[in-house]
Amino acid sequence: MTLTIAGRLLDADRVQAAAERGIQLDPIGDLDTATIAAGSALFGVSFIMIVYSWCNHRYQPIRAKNLPQTTLLFVCGVLWFVGDIATNGHIPMVGPWSKCRVWRLWIRLTFMFLFSCCVLVRVYALYWLFVRRQQFCGWKLFAPYIGAALCVLLFCAAGQIVSPSVTIKYDPSLELCMYSYVYRTCGLALQWAMWALVFVFMWLVRNIQPSFNEVRESLVIAMLTLLSLVQNTVVESIHSPVSAHKMGRNASTWIDFLDANLTIWVILGFPVYQSISNRKTYLMHWRAKLADDGFRREYNISANGEA
Repeated sequence: MTLTIAGRLLDADRVQAAAERGIQLDPIGDLDTATIAAGSALFGVSFIMIVYSWCNHRYQPIRAKNLPQTTLLFVCGVLWFVGDIATNGHIPMVGPWSKCRVWRLWIRLTFMFLFSCCVLVRVYALYWLFVRRQQFCGWKLFAPYIGAALCVLLFCAAGQIVSPSVTIKYDPSLELCMYSYVYRTCGLALQWAMWALVFVFMWLVRNIQPSFNEVRESLVIAMLTLLSLVQNTVVESIHSPVSAHKMGRNASTWIDFLDANLTIWVILGFPVYQSISNRKTYLMHWRAKLADDGFRREYNISANGEA
């Protein structure tokens, strides 16, 4: 096989080697570059929204959206996107990008799972606040994060310790990461188990009527996350490996970064827009509706409307 100046195999050699093994390999092209650019641009918009929200965190409708958790969602989304870029083959898998287990397990899977965990915690908080009518703090707040972290840590550690031949290995003749069927299935099962918990808590909070559409927002966010999980399951079942197929890898990455960014926009978009265009009037409406609905305690607002 012939090497390029950058130390990579020629695309023609990679395509031929893949064909000999029954794999259709599509070389990296303009569509991959466009995918990276589009995802980066959307995360740039989300970053501006996050920064604006922190600069205006005293504005009560924004503060009520739990900025620390929303910021964690954003960070997880960005690192999930970086993991997609590496493991979905949008860039040449050579040098540091060939460390398949680092990018697939410790970056992509970990932060995709933690992103889903943040969605779960959002619905879990609604359950404690509006169904159980109790404060959401202490062990109630940290238990989901600790549980999710332990699950993903054990899964990733097992993938790191076990032989690459039964988990994830780098194939230098194709410059691709190859995943075993069993380990890929276990990863998807772990993600589906997380989403099943989201579904359970969505059902438990279905009848509550908080003032500012938190249940509907959480339902939209859960559906976005479900869409991403479904497409990951379908694409990884049809294409193996996903990184070899141009349409599969780009569709997977697009849906993932749209899920991450739309989640941020669903949470912060409306209060940020109101703080820019209708700040005082909306704040008065927000406080009045809170008082009428009797949810001052849940939003930590006193009787005179102050936080």
